[in-house]
Amino acid sequence: MKKEFRRIGDAKKFVQSLGLKSRTEWNVYYKSGKKPDDIPTNPRRSYGDDWIGWGEFLGTGNISVNKRQFNSFKNTKKFVQELGFNGTKEWKEYCKSGKKPDDIPSTPNRTYKKEWKSWGDFLGTGNIAPKDMQFRSYDSAKKFVQELGFNGTKEWKEYCKSGKKPDDMPTNPRRSYGDDWIGWGEFLGTGNIAPKDMQFRSYDSAKKFVQSLGLKSRTEWNVYYKSGKKPDDIPTNPSSSYKKEWKSWGDFLGTGNIANNYGDYRSFNSAKKFVQSLKLKTQREWELYCKSGKKPKNIPIHSNSSYKKEWKSWGDFLGTGNIAPKDMQFRSYDSAKKFVQSLGLKNLREWGTYHKSSRRPSNIPSNPRKIYKKEWKSWGDFLGTGNIANIEISEETLPWKIAKPLYQKIKIENNLKNLEDWKKYIKKHKLPKGLPKDPTRTYSKQVVMKKKKERQLRYDQNLNP
Repeated sequence: MKKEFRRIGDAKKFVQSLGLKSRTEWNVYYKSGKKPDDIPTNPRRSYGDDWIGWGEFLGTGNISVNKRQFNSFKNTKKFVQELGFNGTKEWKEYCKSGKKPDDIPSTPNRTYKKEWKSWGDFLGTGNIAPKDMQFRSYDSAKKFVQELGFNGTKEWKEYCKSGKKPDDMPTNPRRSYGDDWIGWGEFLGTGNIAPKDMQFRSYDSAKKFVQSLGLKSRTEWNVYYKSGKKPDDIPTNPSSSYKKEWKSWGDFLGTGNIANNYGDYRSFNSAKKFVQSLKLKTQREWELYCKSGKKPKNIPIHSNSSYKKEWKSWGDFLGTGNIAPKDMQFRSYDSAKKFVQSLGLKNLREWGTYHKSSRRPSNIPSNPRKIYKKEWKSWGDFLGTGNIANIEISEETLPWKIAKPLYQKIKIENNLKNLEDWKKYIKKHKLPKGLPKDPTRTYSKQVVMKKKKERQLRYDQNLNP
């Protein structure tokens, strides 16, 4: 039913008696709960065509910026220039001081869009924004800079900050001179060439030279290139300069090691040969070995990620021949169920004992529920007992979206008013299937997550006690 509000005149009279000074104070007031029901929360929307503005409604007389009548651009500019500001920072501070007349806008660049030229024109300073400046020609600028004798861009940047730079010299000549720009070495007169513009030897020629140095790792390469002995036509960062030809640091240095983020490693075959000599049986034993401190540094801990291209499986790497469950070929669901039911197992615990024994065929999964997701019904169905496990009973609980209207129906039909009435009802009546007696516990998000983790833990313990 649509609310009936007071007429705007009466509402305005009431609101103005409160002495509110702004819309913010109005918001605080109506949220306090003191507002009469026949005064709208949003009078602007409720009074439509009768609405003038918040200043008129609250009685403050304030006018919103978009409806305010400002002075002409010419008069405003004259007024502002008489204040003698040197920049926009001083103008902003003035606007915040409370001294600015109401008919002078705080954002003149927006208010006077048609007449606006620049802040330098508006404030009378004559300053021009870098994008609007007229700079010297490229050759003139280059001649001026080279007379200063800078050795690099760092000295140029410090000079720009010093305040000595002429206004017609750009701070960023690379951007300002666009197509004329060649490079900082050419502009400053140092002759230095940026790495990306250098002409390096071919990859094969560079590789041949570097391998003649007998360097054994990337660390030794770093020491070498910092020594100053490196020829200029050999890049400091060859992996970046020879992107197309690059394979690895082991290939470039001639060590055969495979580099990753952690260091230089042996080739896959060399690492595998070493690891298999350890006679480790599982990935877990490999992890314990890595933690022992005995592992050579050039054998990676995470071999499966370090040797992605050559990697097959942990069974292949360790030499055990074991295959991960996800890669195994199992019997069909019906075939596996038929075989398992012939064993006469009575429950999940007996299955747990059996699957760990050596009697279970390798093509029967230890965790059939996970392997046969599409066909899976229940452990009672798989084992042939017909029993329904507790974890499966809990999974038959109705979703909250379905359960909620059922609870409400019971409440209305039986005139249940509180928790005591509910407790009496469930003692005498049987609830529909899947409807828990205690919905607050069952449908709490935290409880749901906790139960899910508990069910999974029980399940894993039954499979791996």
